Amino acid sequence: MLDKCSVLAELLSFDFNVDKSHCIVIGKRSAGDITSVPPCGNPIEWCDSIKYLGVYLQHNNSVKFDINPIKRAFYGACNSIFLYGSGVDEVALLHLQETYCLSVIMYAMPSLYLNNRQINELNACRNNVIRRLFGYNKWESVSALLLELGRLNVKHLIMLCKVKFHRNLLHSCNTVLSGVFHVFIK
Repeated sequence: MLDKCSVLAELLSFDFNVDKSHCIVIGKRSAGDITSVPPCGNPIEWCDSIKYLGVYLQHNNSVKFDINPIKRAFYGACNSIFLYGSGVDEVALLHLQETYCLSVIMYAMPSLYLNNRQINELNACRNNVIRRLFGYNKWESVSALLLELGRLNVKHLIMLCKVKFHRNLLHSCNTVLSGVFHVFIK
């Protein structure tokens, strides 16, 4: 298939940018040795993880997402707010954190399948930031605080996003999207 793409690209005067192209194996052969794929004579690098549309896919027996870059980006955004927000009210900092940092965690969540461990890790990241923001110790729960502030934890935010996403697919004016979703839920 890559050979056909190479031939077509050559006819259209396009070049494969092998520096921006990567191969990853997902499925039964993920544990085996795979030889390089050379379109137009340039080998494409095999990777354990690739970034596609801001989401990191890991090579595995099934589709698996890498959340470590998400956690790093979330902590980086939160630290930036803490750095420039000294002396600002905690509730205002919480609003900034939710506006600018929580979106890092929630990006593409409705379309991703994360296991419970991964969701718990993302929830722990947010809880750590809430603890730091309100001066809680590491061992103290912030569940009551979130409830008092009328905020949802990450687990519930992900569920809410998935429900909204599925509802929008179900009621989409695009007959292809709604048809595929109807088949998927059956």
